Amino acid sequence: MHQTPRSLHHSQADAEAECNVLRKSLDKIAVIKSLLEERRIAAKIAGLYNDSEPPRKTMRRGVLMTLLQQSAMTLPLWIGKPGEKPPPLCGAIPASSDYVAKPGDKVAARVKAVDGDEQWILAEVVSYSHAANKYEVDDIDEEGKERHTLSRRRIIPLPQWKANPETDPEALFQKDQLVLALYPQTTCFYRALIHTPPQRSPG
Repeated sequence: MHQTPRSLHHSQADAEAECNVLRKSLDKIAVIKSLLEERRIAAKIAGLYNDSEPPRKTMRRGVLMTLLQQSAMTLPLWIGKPGEKPPPLCGAIPASSDYVAKPGDKVAARVKAVDGDEQWILAEVVSYSHAANKYEVDDIDEEGKERHTLSRRRIIPLPQWKANPETDPEALFQKDQLVLALYPQTTCFYRALIHTPPQRSPG
């Protein structure tokens, strides 16, 4: 059965209304996550810990890996309006040149290891000094024990949205593109090449 122009118009309007509801819901989720992150950072700075537990020297590796995996899985999907391009930090789209990561943001940070070699690690922003043009970041793996002061060129902000292969394929890392990837069960990055980008959903 063919749809009439009127029914097609209603279907399009319904789809747009549904997208608007999704966008508003995602915005609310982002606000809630931001508030929770602010509270966590404030508690960290004040030296408080969840459930009034005494300070822990380190987080067990298995727990940390689970938390990082959950964080990656719950990264919001970018849903733009028709014709709207995905923003910076969506998928493979880099941050703008004047972007400053906020406290609590996850970044790739280039630091000097104990043996003097340099490596990229997963870190969390503590603060940014506009005067010195430098970040203070904590090594994720050390539960805030090891703090680094680094220039902006040693920091890469990580994506804040997932890109949808169906609607925004240009925001995906492409085959053979050079990226930083995490070694399994670690918080250290290595240089890698994309083998297969995310595929279109089966329809």
